[in-house]
Amino acid sequence: MKDHFLLETIWILCSYGAGYSLWSLLIALLLVAWGSGRKRVGVRMSLLGTAVLILWIGLILGVETGYRAWQGIPEPPQEAFSDTGGPFVVLFMGWFPALVLLGGAHFLLYRCHLKLLPCAAGQPPKLPNGE
Repeated sequence: MKDHFLLETIWILCSYGAGYSLWSLLIALLLVAWGSGRKRVGVRMSLLGTAVLILWIGLILGVETGYRAWQGIPEPPQEAFSDTGGPFVVLFMGWFPALVLLGGAHFLLYRCHLKLLPCAAGQPPKLPNGE
């Protein structure tokens, strides 16, 4: 089985299409960080969904521009023109890694926010022995 599209796509995304993916990751993480401190569940989930959508679009744009840049170099290899698998997978399945990454970040930030909430309200933090 000669299926190298996933590794090729990750390589393209990191080497040629990093601009879109890194900016979208930064914007998405800022949205998740801001949203994890909100009290209403609907607001937190809608901001998480928006962040996933932004990262997904950034991945799609990063792969698309990455393949175009790879094909535009002088004497590109033949593999540069076999771009049917990678962008297709990112287009239809790119939401999954975005959801896992941003969902994990939201969970960790929300847990930290819950632990810091009593300190912010002027109450001393509870120790494990109940004091």
